[in-house]
Amino acid sequence: MPDTLCSRVEIDVPVAYEELTKDDKRCTLLVTELYQPDMSCEAEIRLRGNSTAQFPKRAFNIQVPQNKPLYGMPAAKSWVLLANYFDKTMLRNALAFHLSEQSCMDWTPHYEFVELKYNGTHKGIYQLCEKVEAHEGRVALPADGWLIEIDARVTEKDHFFRTPHMENPYRIDWPHKHVTEAQVAHIQSVFIQAEEALFGTEFEDEHAGWRQYIDEGSVTDWYLINEIAKNCDGNFYSSCYMHSGKDGKITMGPLWDYDTCFGNCIWEDPRNPEGFYVRNTQWFTRLMEDERFAHSVRERFQYYYSHQESYYQFIRQKAEELRPYVAQNDRIWHTIGQSVSPYLTPNATYDEDIQALIDWMKIRFEWLNTNL
Repeated sequence: MPDTLCSRVEIDVPVAYEELTKDDKRCTLLVTELYQPDMSCEAEIRLRGNSTAQFPKRAFNIQVPQNKPLYGMPAAKSWVLLANYFDKTMLRNALAFHLSEQSCMDWTPHYEFVELKYNGTHKGIYQLCEKVEAHEGRVALPADGWLIEIDARVTEKDHFFRTPHMENPYRIDWPHKHVTEAQVAHIQSVFIQAEEALFGTEFEDEHAGWRQYIDEGSVTDWYLINEIAKNCDGNFYSSCYMHSGKDGKITMGPLWDYDTCFGNCIWEDPRNPEGFYVRNTQWFTRLMEDERFAHSVRERFQYYYSHQESYYQFIRQKAEELRPYVAQNDRIWHTIGQSVSPYLTPNATYDEDIQALIDWMKIRFEWLNTNL
C-alpha cells in the first residue's frame, strides 16, 4: 500500500509554513480526490487554534470564494485543516464525531483525512473538516437564530456576554457581522432567563422550570458524549457550542475539538478514566438534581454502553486505514514513541497508542455504568 493518501490538498502561499499568522493570506488551493476531477481555485488561508498554534504541526482555516462541495461534503466556503498533532492516534476527533452522529445533535461536522502539501512540501496527514458555522448545510438556524460558544479566551474584539451562573463568557459566533448591542442583549436575556429557571425553586417543573428554555435531548447527549470522552474543555471552558433550535430553545452542540480527550490530556483528572468531570460544572450539577433528567441520562447512557464494541471497531478500522500514512507523517513530525505534551502513552508505538485508547474507553464505560 502506498504511503501517501489519495485525498490530497495542496496549498501555495507566499508565506513560509512556520511564519503564517492569523491574518488572512491569499493562496492557491488544489484539492485532489479519487475518481473526481481536481478542484483548483484562489482562496484565503490563516493559522487557527490557541495552544495548538504554538506547536510545530499547525492547523489552518481555509476560505474559498464560492461554495465548494469538497470530498462529497455539502458545498460551503469555510473549511478547517486539523493537524491532530497532540493526538498520535489521529482519531479522537473522528471518534467524537462518530458518537455525535448517533446522538440527538442537530449536526455533526463531516471530514476527510488528507495529505497536505504546503508550497510543494509534504506536511503529513490532516483532517479536512467542515467549519462550525451558521449555514444551511451546517448549523441551520431560524431567521432570528444565533450560534454561541462558551470560550474562556474571548478578546475585546469579540462580541460576548456573561451570565450569573457561568464562569466563562459566551462568545457570539452568529450573527458575527455588525452585531448590535440590542442583539447581544437579546441573546444574553435568553440565557439569563434559562439560568433563572434552572437555578430557581421550580426548576423541575415541566412548564416553569428549565425545560421551557433548554432542549432536553441535545443537553442529555452533549453531556454524555463529553463525560464519556472526559473532555478537558467540556467543563464549559471552551469549544462548547450552543445554538437556537427551531422551537427557540437553547440547543447544545455541535461537538468540536476532541484531540485532547479520551485520556489524552496533560491534567491528571481528565486523564484518569474514572471519576466525573463535566458533571462537576454548575449547570450539570444542578441538572442532575432533577431526578427525571438524571434518570434520562442513565437510561440514555445504556445506548452508548451497549454500542461500545462498535466504537472499538471504528477505532481499529480507521487505524488500519491510516497506518501506512502515519509512518509518512511520523517521518515529518517525529511524534510516535516520543513525549508530545499532552499524551496518554508518551513512548508507545502507533498500535500501542490505538490499544491504549480502546483500553481507556473500556475502563471509562465500566466506571460510568456503575456510577451514573
